[in-house]
Amino acid sequence: MIFKTRQPFRDEYTPDEIVAHDETISELVNIFQEYIDGFQAPSLLIYGDYGTGKRTVVQHFLSIFENEIDRDIEILTVNCNKDTSLYQIFVELASRICEEDYPSGTHQDKLEKVILRRMDDPSTVWYIILENLEKFNECEIPFEEIQQSISTYGANRTECGVIGISNESALVESISMDVLQRPDMNILETTPYDAPQLQEILKLHADEAFRENALADAVIPKCAAIISQETGSARDALQLLELAGYVAYRNDESRVTLAHLDTATKSRDALNTYYTFKQDLTPKEQLICVIIAVHNKMDEKPISTDELYDKYDRECQSFNLDNISKRRVQQLIANLREKGVVRTQEHNIGRAGGTWSSHEVTIPPHEIFQPAVATTGRFVRYLRNNNISVDPLAIPNPEVNIQTFVSDSWS
Repeated sequence: MIFKTRQPFRDEYTPDEIVAHDETISELVNIFQEYIDGFQAPSLLIYGDYGTGKRTVVQHFLSIFENEIDRDIEILTVNCNKDTSLYQIFVELASRICEEDYPSGTHQDKLEKVILRRMDDPSTVWYIILENLEKFNECEIPFEEIQQSISTYGANRTECGVIGISNESALVESISMDVLQRPDMNILETTPYDAPQLQEILKLHADEAFRENALADAVIPKCAAIISQETGSARDALQLLELAGYVAYRNDESRVTLAHLDTATKSRDALNTYYTFKQDLTPKEQLICVIIAVHNKMDEKPISTDELYDKYDRECQSFNLDNISKRRVQQLIANLREKGVVRTQEHNIGRAGGTWSSHEVTIPPHEIFQPAVATTGRFVRYLRNNNISVDPLAIPNPEVNIQTFVSDSWS
């Protein structure tokens, strides 16, 4: 066995120790010193690219801060991927801290009052953490409204700060100046890691995840070097290291070597496509993407917009999806281009023939079929109806079966 546990590779994992964040911790110390000096609990917007340690450093620092002030800190984390409106946030908060049930449909004013009444506790400092804040539309970012609710319904003994975590730097420009200029408001940016920082992070997690001597000495430095040149994301580096461990495991090896890391590196595009398809595409986008991939594989050429529209129109009801206009199909294709899974070619054959567009997936079609099969059995039937095998053994490069890797069945 190579792994002791795969838990250190999970997004929700927070290590007991934190590394590669000295500058960020120093800035947070300065921000929260004002509270120790007698001011109100500070609020914070922390932003930066995926995998730059925003959530980890916030959670770690709040535990340090709790020890410094000798008071309890209660953290209420809201995932804005799930709770996508201010009202849903208040429903979620009420369900977390109130003894009575306040179901959806309860008036928002009542929710705000009961939540802030529950926070009226001199022994506790509350923090509402809004993760994935970029999921809100620019005009609907709830920072100001939540802070206003605290000011309106909070008692003299209520201490509550708000921390927004965003993966998009453009969000800062969307928040009103009234919020940004509040004396208790602070802004902090995290930046991509360099290779030495990534090595620190990888070693910290590897010591917890792998058995002793399960990694060749050069694996972590090379893994860090690869990702520092590409994204500087700790998430990407940890994902690559876990994938290398999987390759060694599938080959019944007791040690992860550079050869395993090279194989894992070649499979990263397929893995990223898997997560993009499963997590970032809507059901309509998923169906359009699969239709394009099937056509590319079977006809060995791109598909025209008209043919794509006709095929979507025929198949959508079997996927419990609505019929949509050709213009809407074109918008969804544009979304797929933006996410890097489809490319479009424009054709102009003169006045007589006019212009038209054709589309193809940017990666081998089987890399689209893997996440599709894992998403719903409807795609299994659709692929079989088009004479495409869904047998994992029929997938090229069986050494890295992405669907198996993302499951918990192999370790």
